[in-house]
Amino acid sequence: MASDRATRLRRLARTLTERFGLDRHRHGVVAAEWSGSARAWTFAWTDGPTVAQVRAACREAEPAAAAGLRYVRTLSQDAVALGVVRLTVSPTTGAGRRPLVRPADVEALLRDEPFPMPRTDRERALVYAVVYEIHDAHHRNWAHAEEICGLINQYGLAMFLRRCGAELSPVEILTAQYAETHAHPAWRYQLAPMDAAVLFRAVREDSQASAELIAAALALLPGLPAEFTAAEDELRARLEHAAPRA
Repeated sequence: MASDRATRLRRLARTLTERFGLDRHRHGVVAAEWSGSARAWTFAWTDGPTVAQVRAACREAEPAAAAGLRYVRTLSQDAVALGVVRLTVSPTTGAGRRPLVRPADVEALLRDEPFPMPRTDRERALVYAVVYEIHDAHHRNWAHAEEICGLINQYGLAMFLRRCGAELSPVEILTAQYAETHAHPAWRYQLAPMDAAVLFRAVREDSQASAELIAAALALLPGLPAEFTAAEDELRARLEHAAPRA
């Protein structure tokens, strides 16, 4: 009976691998693993479907063989980095507070998300930059969840945003320039931009502002109160004479 159940579970694991397309997924298959110490079978896989999805599929296909089966979905380094990025920039983290994300927080965030993948080019670029930083620092091609969390907790995301070459909006261009002088750590850690009106004033007061910064300030005008439009001609005149910084 035990060998019969093992055969059925291994066959079920192959069926689930094909059903969820994990044989075409970079992280491989559903593995059926027996633990002698725990006296239990476990289905284990990386990223892919959620535990709830796999459990439901098992109970539908092999309810008897799946009784008492354990389910473990691990997260790849890319998925962990994605989760840390999302948690760090989340408004619920609290602007102005240095976020401290743990691997357990990432697990909870992605628990109900099948096949966790970046939704935007920015997420994709940040994930790559964070993972690459760890690979390069340790001279290996993998990163532990604790390392990923620790790296972003310590340095924040602004450093990696600069390194990955992601396109910045006008308010982000200005925040990246003035956040430190205006004591705005939320940008360094969470990519939370400064107030547009504060940024506009910062450019007006900065006699050394580059053409890029002046152009970014002018792009903010449509969203600012009418009182700021009086400075438009001044900034446009400065833009004509400003030379890009070396």
